[in-house]
Amino acid sequence: MFARKANDAMEPLVFAVLKSLTPDDIELELYDDRIEEIPEYIDTDIIAMTVETFTARRAYQLADKFRNKGIKVVMGGYHPTFLPTESLEHADSIFVGEAEGSWHLFLEDVRKGYLQKIYQQPKNISITNIEFDESIFANKSYLPIVPVQYGRGCKFNCEFCSISAFYGKEQKFRCLQKVRAELIRKRVKYAFIIDDNLFMNEKKSYEII
Repeated sequence: MFARKANDAMEPLVFAVLKSLTPDDIELELYDDRIEEIPEYIDTDIIAMTVETFTARRAYQLADKFRNKGIKVVMGGYHPTFLPTESLEHADSIFVGEAEGSWHLFLEDVRKGYLQKIYQQPKNISITNIEFDESIFANKSYLPIVPVQYGRGCKFNCEFCSISAFYGKEQKFRCLQKVRAELIRKRVKYAFIIDDNLFMNEKKSYEII
C-alpha cells in the first residue's frame, strides 16, 4: 500500500476464514500489501482482495495491473458491497456482504471456469461454528497480538457507521467454547477482541473473560 511498509499490522482474519472453507486441492497463498512487496507477476488463476474504502485506490491499481496480465480478480469487503458498480470496473467478480455463505459457490464456478459478476451473501448466515485456519499467515511479520472475534454486527443504526449497513441490525456470536479453545490453542499472551460492539450485550461480554 505504501512505499514504507507497516510494522504494526495484525493478521487479517478474513483470509483465515476463507482458508478454512477452501478444499485442500485448491492452493492458496497470501500477500499482504501492508507488510511486504507484491510481486510484479503472480503465477495464479485468480487473485482475491478484501477492499476497504481507504484502500480502494491501491486495490484498483493492483487489480488493473494483474488483469492486464490476464489474471482474474475478485473483490470483497465493505467497498465492493457499497459501491458494486464502481468496483466491477476493476474486478471480474465481487462479493456483496460476508463471503462465507457464497464462497463455496464461487469455488464451484472457479472449477467450471466461469465466474458470476456478483456473489450475494445469503441473509442471516450463522457464524456459530466458524473456523479460522491461521496456516495462511505462516512466515508473515505480524504483531504478536492475536485478533479474536467473538461476535459480529450491532443492533444500532448510527448514520456515521458502516456496520449495520453491511451486516444488518443484528448481532451474532460464535460458539463461546470454540473461542476459548482458540485462545488456549494459540497460547495467547495478548489478544485483541475485534468485535464491532463488544459491550452491547453485557452478558456476552463477561462470558469471554
